[in-house]
Amino acid sequence: MTIGKQEHQASAQRIKEELLATLDGMDYCLDWKQNPDEWSAREQVYHILDTPPGGLHLLVKGILAGEVKEYDLWSDLTNVTPERAGHDMAQITADIDSFFQGLEAGLSGSSEEDLETKTVMMHQKTRMVDEERSINAILGRTLGGHMPGHLEQLKGLRDALGI
Repeated sequence: MTIGKQEHQASAQRIKEELLATLDGMDYCLDWKQNPDEWSAREQVYHILDTPPGGLHLLVKGILAGEVKEYDLWSDLTNVTPERAGHDMAQITADIDSFFQGLEAGLSGSSEEDLETKTVMMHQKTRMVDEERSINAILGRTLGGHMPGHLEQLKGLRDALGI
């Protein structure tokens, strides 16, 4: 069964709410890591917001506008820049809000047909895979797998902190 626009919108809203709820009270420990090889809350957030590069919201908007025909994707990047490393919780929350508002704006202007027929070539650089994907497939993988997986990691970090 194909996932439709309303389901994607509901998933995005649910992920936003869950992300913000999980981060609540973590202001003081945004960069704490249980183990050196694990990601901090800040790293999890910016990986979610900026994968694919520029963010899912800009990718969807670009595909819908016919401006993006292909994109590169790298796994395992935290996407924490020097600027983002200095962001407090208020700025992180603003970045989350901006991301999800942009995604909602892109989706609201799309049709069910757009989600299925507008495609882009994805170049997964880390795994050396090239694959044509519809917007629907991109949204399904990202909202249905990638983001929820990182939310679980973030919840594990929160649990380890005893918050």
